[in-house]
Amino acid sequence: MWFYPGLKVKRWMALSFFGLLLAGASISLAFDGEFFGYLETSLRKISLPREPIPLGLISLLIFMAGLFMHIYGFMAMVRSISQVLRPEMDSKLVEVLYRRRSLERGPKVVVIGGGTGLSVMLRGLKEYTSNLTSIVTVSDDGGSSGRLRDDFGIVAPGDIRNCLVALADTESDMDQVLNYRFQQGEGLKGHNLGNLLLAGAAESAGSFEKAVSLMSRILAIRGRVWPSTLSNITLCAELADGSHVRGETAITSAEAAIKRVYLDPVDCVPLAQTLQAIEEADAIILGPGSLYTSVIPNLLVQDICQALHKSQATKIYVCNVMTQPGETDGYTASRHVAAIHRHCGPGLVDAIIVNTEAVPKVLLHKYEEKGQKPVVIDVKYLEKQGCKVIRARLINKQNLVRHDPIRLAQAIMSLVIREKERQSGVGFIDRMLFRRKLSRDFLPRSLSNRAESRLGE
Repeated sequence: MWFYPGLKVKRWMALSFFGLLLAGASISLAFDGEFFGYLETSLRKISLPREPIPLGLISLLIFMAGLFMHIYGFMAMVRSISQVLRPEMDSKLVEVLYRRRSLERGPKVVVIGGGTGLSVMLRGLKEYTSNLTSIVTVSDDGGSSGRLRDDFGIVAPGDIRNCLVALADTESDMDQVLNYRFQQGEGLKGHNLGNLLLAGAAESAGSFEKAVSLMSRILAIRGRVWPSTLSNITLCAELADGSHVRGETAITSAEAAIKRVYLDPVDCVPLAQTLQAIEEADAIILGPGSLYTSVIPNLLVQDICQALHKSQATKIYVCNVMTQPGETDGYTASRHVAAIHRHCGPGLVDAIIVNTEAVPKVLLHKYEEKGQKPVVIDVKYLEKQGCKVIRARLINKQNLVRHDPIRLAQAIMSLVIREKERQSGVGFIDRMLFRRKLSRDFLPRSLSNRAESRLGE
């Protein structure tokens, strides 16, 4: 099929082959070979008016011409093929190959959570490894996700969609399309296009698990995304006053403090792929995200806590920058970790990554009006819980106080590589690749300008 008409490949293949033939002829001349004897005899008769052309010079000129033709023909053939495979040509083919091959050698990282915080972190981590597995909460009962749960009996697709978009190769395009929310239309108003696609894929493929796999292939994501369970669960909470509430929306709007959360039904089971990913992981990341409605619900699924405790991977909790009304009012960093240990057993978290950068006053006033304050980092109590404290400047200083994906990914990967080296003693190549990936040449263009001034910090 390579010789079919219209491929625009044959001409360059022929030029490359002819150049290789000339280079071979020049080598034969240089070593006085017999295969090109006739050509050699003819060239020896060529002479200037007085002196004959040295045979060595003739061989060198033919070799250089043949080599140039071979390289030019080969490069033109590759360019012709790459223009069809990547018509936008937004980056050089060699950069794409290097990026993908190097990402395949990255550490195996499992991230557990949900909400906006998880998708923000994934945008940064996907630039360092493609061995990513996201275990995402599916207990959301509000907005488009809640309506689709009621209508189709599927798990909440919203957080799954956010993670798929964050890990997509063409993230900016997918973000614009899949996160589009309909503003009008009977039955459509308020729905998210990505949620509808997942619901439709689940109906056509026969299960939500197959729908996620299908969307992952379509978006060519770097890594894997799995729901924490396929059971249609409801998140419930016991409050400090002894009352019980059902549903995420009711939990976050309750006036009393949260004592504990639990799932209904309690016997929901995880996917086999998630347990395998936890077992094989080099690092497991919890958060960032809403503590009681995004992070802990994943840990309540049967066998996930046991798998986490058995895993030899480094367990890292990414602490939120701000407290969250209705969930973590007045919580310090150690209280976040204590809540995780209360639900999943002590000693789970090995390290905690906390922000040390001050929140701009303008943003701070906006958040204080909503009852949110910066999370206090009480290092003494964190260390008593057996947590290694990793301090870093993590916020993006834009309209919202959120983690910066590049800074957060750098902090996580630095810790992961150090722990991997400490455990195995292998790491020189990993360090070289890590430093190379910190350069702006291998960051996505949408992030490179913003991250350029930060890479040396």
